[in-house]
Amino acid sequence: MAASSGPRTSAPRTWTSRRSRWARASSSACPSERVSAWRPETHRVGTGIHAIHATAVSVAGRGLLILGPSRAGKSSLACQMIALGAALVSDDRVEIGPGPRLRRPPEGPAMIELRGLGLVACATEEAALAAALLLGPSAARLPERETIALAGHDVPLLRHPAMPELAAKLILWLRAAA
Repeated sequence: MAASSGPRTSAPRTWTSRRSRWARASSSACPSERVSAWRPETHRVGTGIHAIHATAVSVAGRGLLILGPSRAGKSSLACQMIALGAALVSDDRVEIGPGPRLRRPPEGPAMIELRGLGLVACATEEAALAAALLLGPSAARLPERETIALAGHDVPLLRHPAMPELAAKLILWLRAAA
């Protein structure tokens, strides 16, 4: 495939989650291979409401849905963001409702998992879905705009590896976009 010398003028890529499955990688696969094989899957749980295995936080009312396979660092990133002033929406399972809005399932605990330490009670709030973050390799330093279809909504998709400074970057990004 030939390299392009100018800016891309085509529409942003769209990644559809409907009925897609995570193809389990072998346990010997490196983390980037596990993430590249992973695809989010939503499940309808009510009229206009879908559930997804993810963690979500809110900054200034703008919700970030954190996606990735098990052990990708979703809860750890949420903990770092909460320590910097974000609010928890839900950990491990998130509902996407009309709007689209993110919320904790009614039966879900208002808690977050601190791997190696246990579950900790944490206040939760609903938020408007502003973007989804896929924890894993990033395509470029200044990536092209990309979207993901979640529960019938096209949502901006961010990609970034789990790194110590990611929580601060995401807080600033969500505040700037408000």
